[in-house]
Amino acid sequence: MIINFTAENFRSIDGEIRLSFKADTGIKDMNDKGYSTVANTRVLNTKAFYGANSSGKSNVFKAVAMMKGLIIHSVRLNDNETLPYDAFLLSDNEARPTRFEMSFVDGTDKFVYGFSYTAQRIEEEWLFAKFPKRSLKILLRRTSDLIEIDAQNYSEGLAIKEGTIPLNNNRLFISLAAQLGGEISKRVIEWFRTRLNVISGLRDNGFSRKTKEMLHTKTDYKDDILGFISSMDVGFREVTTEQELIDEKMLPKGLPAEIVASLKEHPTIVAYAKHYKINANGEVVGMVDFDIDERESDGTRKLFNLAGLIVDTLRYGKSLFVDELDAQLHPLLSRRIVQLFNNTETNPCGAQLIFTTHDTNMLSKKLLRRDQVVFVEKTVNTKYSTKLTPMMSITLDNGAKPRTDSNYEKNYLEGKYGAIPYFEDDFYW
Repeated sequence: MIINFTAENFRSIDGEIRLSFKADTGIKDMNDKGYSTVANTRVLNTKAFYGANSSGKSNVFKAVAMMKGLIIHSVRLNDNETLPYDAFLLSDNEARPTRFEMSFVDGTDKFVYGFSYTAQRIEEEWLFAKFPKRSLKILLRRTSDLIEIDAQNYSEGLAIKEGTIPLNNNRLFISLAAQLGGEISKRVIEWFRTRLNVISGLRDNGFSRKTKEMLHTKTDYKDDILGFISSMDVGFREVTTEQELIDEKMLPKGLPAEIVASLKEHPTIVAYAKHYKINANGEVVGMVDFDIDERESDGTRKLFNLAGLIVDTLRYGKSLFVDELDAQLHPLLSRRIVQLFNNTETNPCGAQLIFTTHDTNMLSKKLLRRDQVVFVEKTVNTKYSTKLTPMMSITLDNGAKPRTDSNYEKNYLEGKYGAIPYFEDDFYW
């Protein structure tokens, strides 16, 4: 589970933003706990982001995705290749590094890993670990001109530190250490690769294929996926899949060999929803197959496409970031998905759902704890950069904090929590 994430100097993010998933021990806002206890830490299962359009909500999620991408793809970089540097452009100090840090629990162990970089080089890199019944260990500290290693607990980095194996300026230390067989480095990279997903709720091509592949090839997932779909009342309970074989004769001439190979390796899978066929007396007389991509509504397609990823996240206790969760979904469906993560019975493995939304109906103590809500906005005081304000940090005009018995939705729409659009009074159509 993710405990903390910080980012600095990325897109609309100027100064450091910090996203904490630690549950506030002083509040009991819901019947469902809304948190899991891992490595003696109470960690939230869901986090909801609210804010006006262009406030930077999506950029917070893109920062997580960028950090993951840099970690996974660092191994492929050649010397002198540039890094994907996308800094805050409204500052007079545009050359400063971008900085990311993630604190997370893997099994019973806690890790803190982070780095800062420019387009040309990794400026800093650090890795801390807290193992059961042991004190916090600083495994790695790297700057532009110095590398420090804990020889006892991170011996896999010694050869790199001593220069026996060269480290490119644009490459992450743990990437090279993992390539050389370092177990701790491989473990950190594998956590980012397999336990963390960031998706857009508006563009679903990637996770659409995941659901279809899981239904087609992983029979142990099928019951859970179909159970999730049928529980959402979308009009069907059974899905069949069919793989379309690639006939090279039907492909355009001159298609690059690597594309042909990819099409062969990952052929298209078509999913069909089975609907009842009814006669004039309301009796079931057969079944009809609907191509889900062609015949189902946008909302049903999105729910189907999300199903595989949600089931996989819940089953293995992963962390899932969804930008625009509520897009194309009925409000009750969005609420149901959040409830699946907040309830310990449906989420026994400590999975996390982090999402942006404009659905104010979800701002309710029956669905979200106060420490599960974050408001996002840009202000003149922050040079129009993205600012995160957890609900628990808000002070109202009367000096009080938001209370459990407050009407969160009403207060938010009235501007008491900020993070809403403000309109020009003198504009007319």
